[in-house]
Amino acid sequence: HARLKAKLIGFINPGRVPWEYDDRDKSIPANYARAIAAYRQNHVEEAIKQIDALLVQEPENPYFLELKGQMLIDFGRVAEGIPYYRRAVEILGKAPLIRIALGHALLESAEGSNNNAGLQEAITQLDRALQDEPRSARAHRLIATAYGRTGKENLARIHLAEEAVLQNNLPYAKQQAEAALKNVEKGSREWIQARDILDHIENIENKG
Repeated sequence: HARLKAKLIGFINPGRVPWEYDDRDKSIPANYARAIAAYRQNHVEEAIKQIDALLVQEPENPYFLELKGQMLIDFGRVAEGIPYYRRAVEILGKAPLIRIALGHALLESAEGSNNNAGLQEAITQLDRALQDEPRSARAHRLIATAYGRTGKENLARIHLAEEAVLQNNLPYAKQQAEAALKNVEKGSREWIQARDILDHIENIENKG
């Protein structure tokens, strides 16, 4: 409870942190609040110093690892931030939101390079995130980008269609699913996925 309160104050009202936590308070919740407040106020060195101190105390705390990854990525140090997200999801297992953030970071890191391994890892992480959180439009958009960049246009179209369904953009969803359906072998996994999307759209339209 104390840590959740610290997190909320740090993110929502960082200016209140010095009033809420006395300078002499060196507890983990106090330092957690200070780390988040420094991050929110763009005090790069202070934020990194505070989160590093927390990780010395609890090196396997997935939420501290996630925060350090988030800080580094937001401060433009994407490649440095990725291992922290990676370790956080290894510890947590089911962590769709962190996996989506990791997938996004891997895509950013691979941009403008031939980093196929990074793109493949992004696909793996986003695919796992979608198993846990199938209604994440953002994850569908990111995995579509990754598939597009690895030349898997039909899988990209299927995920763009899924995203469009979630955003209630049925004409675009239909267009993407139909385009995928024309280019894949009947009965294949991609064919079944595209067909399912079109059947789902038809059901929505019939109800409407």
